[in-house]
Amino acid sequence: MMSLQNLSSTRELIRAASKELGIGRSEAELVIATLMNRPRLEIYLKDTVNEEDGFILWSRIQQLKNGIPIEYVTKRVQFRDYTLSVQPGVFIPRIETESFVELLPKILPRSPERVLEIGTGCGAISIALAQLYPDADIIATDISEPAIANAVQNIKSFDFESRIHLLRCDMLEGITGKFDLIVSNPPYVPRSRMKLLPKSVREFEPLKAIDGGEHGVQFIEKLVKKGMDYLTGAGVMALEIDEDSVKKLKTFMADRHIGSFVFKRDLFNKYRFLFIGVGNEKS
Repeated sequence: MMSLQNLSSTRELIRAASKELGIGRSEAELVIATLMNRPRLEIYLKDTVNEEDGFILWSRIQQLKNGIPIEYVTKRVQFRDYTLSVQPGVFIPRIETESFVELLPKILPRSPERVLEIGTGCGAISIALAQLYPDADIIATDISEPAIANAVQNIKSFDFESRIHLLRCDMLEGITGKFDLIVSNPPYVPRSRMKLLPKSVREFEPLKAIDGGEHGVQFIEKLVKKGMDYLTGAGVMALEIDEDSVKKLKTFMADRHIGSFVFKRDLFNKYRFLFIGVGNEKS
């Protein structure tokens, strides 16, 4: 184990991160830049690291080595234009969800006036939608008390309290009225694949936000069954899904006589998104 006395410079910290985490120099630079909350190109501007900062950074490297997600170590995550607070125990938004949000203006027939997000987590999607649709009134729900507390923090920090209204509830419990857009990044990982997830996900992120049941569609089917009654005539339901669930979801919607829907691919060319209320069953 490297002595803390040897961690008095950025270069030494990068070497330590590379060795401890088993990664290359370039990736180690990105890790140290993230831990320092600096752009990568600036980490060498001041090469000397004082003893206190060196100890903190070394401790964070050890947390990463133990599998703790870097977002929980730094307690922040970048989502589109926003640096959000993300607290341990709250689901960490992914880059796929950024592309999900970016698809919405291309999919929706018009700008939504009333939006409902189910399972807001740290509030990432609702905050992004508040930016995209400045005239929209948004209700964001989550069953998790830590998630709601985290979302409150983020919504306040970006001055969206008057436009994003938080509600702690189970799915649609207590929700009234109709919405132009219902959006959710629900739990959708099939239970058989839960054990294959990285340690950082399995042991640290909230499994309730990830486990989609036996086939990955348990929450989605329940939400679609209940949520269709909450859509306006031209309303759209937008959901993240697992690619392996596409066939099962097509059958489900055929059984419920839902003929207007479309599946879309993510940045990695996987079917990741389902939009109900647009399209005609073609991906």
